[in-house]
Amino acid sequence: MEPIRIELPTGLDVGGVNVYLFKQPEPVLIDAGVKSEESWEALQFGLAEHNLTVMDLSRVIITHPHIDHFGGAGMIQAHSDADVWVCELGKPWLTATHDMWAKRLRYYKQEFLIRVGLDEMEANIILAGMKAVAQKSEAVNAERLHTFAKDGTLQLGGMAWQVIHTPGHNSAMTCFYQPDTKMLLSADQLLKTTPTPVVERPLPSAKRTPSLPQFMASMNHIAALDIEAVYPGHGRPFGTKYGLDHHIIINKQYSRIHSRKADCLTHIQAGCHVPAQLVDKMYAHHPLQFRFAGLWMLIGYLDLLLANGDIRQETVDGVWHFYATEN
Repeated sequence: MEPIRIELPTGLDVGGVNVYLFKQPEPVLIDAGVKSEESWEALQFGLAEHNLTVMDLSRVIITHPHIDHFGGAGMIQAHSDADVWVCELGKPWLTATHDMWAKRLRYYKQEFLIRVGLDEMEANIILAGMKAVAQKSEAVNAERLHTFAKDGTLQLGGMAWQVIHTPGHNSAMTCFYQPDTKMLLSADQLLKTTPTPVVERPLPSAKRTPSLPQFMASMNHIAALDIEAVYPGHGRPFGTKYGLDHHIIINKQYSRIHSRKADCLTHIQAGCHVPAQLVDKMYAHHPLQFRFAGLWMLIGYLDLLLANGDIRQETVDGVWHFYATEN
């Protein structure tokens, strides 16, 4: 059974988000959209087109704990007997949502935004945006939350789907792969446009995990799978079944990342050493309030350049500085 795509509005720059419905042998929903009246109405309408209501749902399975994918799960629980499932790594974001947001905001305010060299006005714009986004999610009922292993299996549509842990865009990201039918529910790991590698708060006494190198390693894993149909978290399905091989998408993303990484190195060699300055150079065509995703990408390019030995990092007066190495 193929998953049925239902697109929900998010009210975010990312545009609509896909949730996927399996009708048989029991109604199961993959992802839940944001917490908003517009999303809720669109979900009800989408289910009604298949003669279902929210009350008919038995399970909601979350691919990763970003608000456009799990934010509406609590509303679904409140109007049904559905249990929510998520990878064990993502549980804290669903059960302690407010606390996790508070910790991330504190990390960004007290450390990350200072390290990248943003001034107070720029930092406050980003923090205000994060606070607004946080309002589009809420915690789920922990008594009706279950976890699955990051390398386990799930029963969807009467078939066994492999869980594939693909960190990078999100550390708890999971895709679901059905090897017999060669279908992939790719969430935000594989989209037609490159997903942003979100900078996450590291655990206490731990170093920040480089997100973009993780993302590319996860993409290598996906590229090795035998896939005919990709059902992404945003946008229409693709794959050979739909006339667009997923390897073409992957190769375009690799090419784009390597090209922008080279641009970043060129700017560093020209004397631009602080991340905030690099963002202004590389994303000057974006209004200030929309450069946050660019900052995440920029940090990813720096992580790749560091891993390659192309640059070195120093901290000067609490701000990261990057310099080209002599190769």
